[in-house]
Amino acid sequence: MHIHPPGMARRYRPTIVCMEATDLLQRIDGIRFFSRLGEALPATSDVVPVASLAQALQAIDADGFGWMPTTLDDPDPFHGVLPRPPKLAEHRRELHRSLMRMLSALDLPALRCGAHDLHLVARDAAMFAGRQRLLEIHLGLPAHWEPVIALYEQGHWPLAHAPGRLMVL
Repeated sequence: MHIHPPGMARRYRPTIVCMEATDLLQRIDGIRFFSRLGEALPATSDVVPVASLAQALQAIDADGFGWMPTTLDDPDPFHGVLPRPPKLAEHRRELHRSLMRMLSALDLPALRCGAHDLHLVARDAAMFAGRQRLLEIHLGLPAHWEPVIALYEQGHWPLAHAPGRLMVL
């Protein structure tokens, strides 16, 4: 256990968090969201790939998955309810602006299935994931949202979750 002189941890921790938050924002700015939907993704113990939205819609209920959260009021499937520290307000606004700029103009056939158009669901799930990863960094929590962000970086959509598993398009 590392002991800091009184006040040192408090003084330096926000700088580290700020740098990590800035790194996350830069990473997210470079993501080509949903650019590889339906492309092959290897199945692992924690990733269940689906080739199409139609396949995902059938499998979600049948295989015990729940949709990834999309709104501020949705519970975090990994951490439960988390605080929204005012210190993160500027980072959250920057994240929101960046993601809205990148995701609002998307029009991808892979996000439509019959009468279902899931563009807004996909956008809002990506925004939720970014917000939660920012909170993990700020609060020093385990990085459960990091693999989700990594899947977005690969161009996929982690659209549903079950204990220990993500369904990915």
